[in-house]
This record gives sequence, structure tokens and C-alpha cells, in this order.
Amino acid sequence: MKLKINALAWWLIAILIAILPFHAFLYTYLHSFFWNASWVIFAQAWKEILVGVLGILALINWWGNWKLPKQKSWWLALSFVVLAGIYAAFGSGELAQRILGLRTATIFLMAFLTLPFFDFGDEKLDRLKKIAIASASIVIAFALLQKFFLPPDFLSHFGYSVNVSSWLPGGNLPMYHLVGETGGMRLQSTLAGPNQLAAYLIVIFPLAWLVICGERKKIWEWIAGFTLIGGGATIFWTFSRSAWVGLFAIGLVYAIFSWKKNLSAKLRKRFLLGIFLAVIAAIGAILLQPSFRENILRKSSTSAHLTRSVKAAKLVIANPLGLGLGETAGVSQRFDTEKNEGITPENTYLGIALETGWLGGMLFLAFLGSLLIELNQKKSPLFYSLIGIAVIALFLHPLEDSATSLILFLLASKEI
Repeated sequence: MKLKINALAWWLIAILIAILPFHAFLYTYLHSFFWNASWVIFAQAWKEILVGVLGILALINWWGNWKLPKQKSWWLALSFVVLAGIYAAFGSGELAQRILGLRTATIFLMAFLTLPFFDFGDEKLDRLKKIAIASASIVIAFALLQKFFLPPDFLSHFGYSVNVSSWLPGGNLPMYHLVGETGGMRLQSTLAGPNQLAAYLIVIFPLAWLVICGERKKIWEWIAGFTLIGGGATIFWTFSRSAWVGLFAIGLVYAIFSWKKNLSAKLRKRFLLGIFLAVIAAIGAILLQPSFRENILRKSSTSAHLTRSVKAAKLVIANPLGLGLGETAGVSQRFDTEKNEGITPENTYLGIALETGWLGGMLFLAFLGSLLIELNQKKSPLFYSLIGIAVIALFLHPLEDSATSLILFLLASKEI
């Protein structure tokens, strides 16, 4: 019985990992041209349904065994989910808003909590990682087609909105986003936007690097190599500055760890020289190329981000119990845009603390810290993925995107 349950769980996880990067594209296309209103809920919630099924299967496996995971991150994740459930049940806001807020804040943690109850071995876990890399290679290939071959309005033929760079709650995704005031197009591929695409690729990069370092089959070396090189170019053309910083953080931590282990003096000198030249090249590009400088600085966007974050920080201090689930970021925009537009924090940690109070904010930080320690102890490549996403979360809300959050925490849960 357990063997069948474990096999079914593996297939459900494989389906999630394979299809999630294409959800935004498929939903927009099918909803715009084929599905009527009765299909919309299923089309939006299929991933939540699969996570719910995983939860049921986990309970069946746990029943009679009664053993619970010992990892601190698991218990901290459970504590946060329970706290969020209390906020959802007893909050004062609109019920639908609280439910959607609960889903957004905890769906990836619920998936994380189920995985320790399944046993399908290291070989099948490696297959899941390769599925993630294969899906990412398709996403990257489409992004590069957008850059070099397809017309800018190509996605409008699949139901995307012609309102460039702007998304209205309940409306379709824009066909593309522009870079500040320069007019350049930001790549988004099959994801919901350029920032979502960049964060998703940050999760995949360390997995691809692991394949490059240890895989003996040529085909997977080629796929992983394309994912790294093509994905690097794609991240650059998303013009997602938070992802650039996240990628730099990954590289810096990896370099420090490698430096301590086995880098020779010669390689250390080359590494320092490479960093020096890269910094000089970046400074030169910013100073000498006005268009590149605008792409990097984007004063209006940067100013708006800073203003929102400062306002959110003040609200966190003034509201130790929080404002309630669904009261910030993307969820709030679906219910009362005018009321919530000014308090949308450009920071995941502030958003969590603003919704679930100081206790929720501290629990979530403790969870991330514990998970980072556990992944590092297991020498998992997802340690670097989580570092990148944790850095991006200082500027955006990457965990609101299911492709990023579910893939990262589904795989991380099996690594610890």
C-alpha cells in the first residue's frame, strides 16, 4: 500500500514541477479562448488541489506509524501555518480575502510539510531535479525566441492583454513589460512576468550546476549547460535587478565556500581579478551609457519601492499583531485597490510581518534560517537557491509565484 502511495506522490510532484512554469501561459491562453467561467476555478486551483491530495496521502502514510519529522525547519513551518490558520479563522477582514491570503502565505509550506512522509529514494529525487531542469530549458528557449525572433506582441495572440507593463486585478497578463522609460522589452517567457521568470530561474541554476559537475550522460550535460548559459542571458534581459543581486549573492557565497575548501593561490588571484574587472566594467557601463544607466537605476521605480517599504516598516512597528491575512501585496489588490495601494510592501518579510504580526515575521525568519542551515549541512544545491530567493525577497514577493515557491520547497523538503 505504501509503495503505491509513494509512487502516486512522486508522480503528483513530477506533474507540479513540470507544469508550474507554464501555468500562467496555459491559463491565460485557455481561459481567453476555450474555457467558460465554470472552468476558471479549477484552472486556477489545480496546483492547490494536487498539494491537497499530497496532504491526504501524507496523512495515510503517517497513520499507524505516528512518527513526525525531527527537523527544526519542519516544526517552524508547521507553527507558522497554524498561526496563519488562526488569523484566517478569526480575522476581521472579508472571508474570501482571508482565504486567498492563507493560500498565498502557506501553500508552499503545506507542500513542504507533506514531503517527509514519502519515501521514493535518491534516484527518483534526482529525476525530479532533472524534470525541473528540462522544464526550465523550454522556458529559456521560449524567452530567447521572444528576444531574437518573435514580434513583441506575440503573446497577444494567446490572450495576453495589450496593456503593456500593466496588470489589472481580474484581467489578463500584459503581453510584455518595458524597462523603465527606455522602451526596451523585458523577457517574461511563460511566467507571469519578468521578475517571476528571473526568480524561478534562480531556483533552477544551482540544480543545473550540480548536473554539470557530476552528471556523466552527455545529453543532460548539454541541457544543464544550455540552462546555465541561456538562463543567464535570460535573467539579464528580464532586467530584474533583485534577481541580479540574488544571483550575485549565490556566486559570492559559493566562491567563499570554495575559497575555504580547495582553491589554489593561483585560482584565488584569478577570481579576485575577475571580480575587479567585472566591477570596473559595470561602473563604466553605468557612467558611459545613459540607456544602461537608466535600466539599472530606474529612479522612479526605485523611489516607489523605497517609499512603500518604509511605509510598510512603520506600519509593522505600529501593528505588532498585524493587519490580517490578504491585507498586503497582490492579494489586497484583488479586493480593494484604492485602500491597499499605498501599503503594499516591496519586501516579503515586511509583508509577512504586516499580515501575521511580529510573531509571524519572526517564525518565518526562523524557518528560513533553520532550513538554510539544514540544506547546507546536507550540501544541497538548493541551499544556494534559497539564498538567492531570500535576497530577492528583500525587494519583491517571489514566494507569491507558485512556480518559484512550490518547486523550491517541494525539492528542499526532500533534501533535509
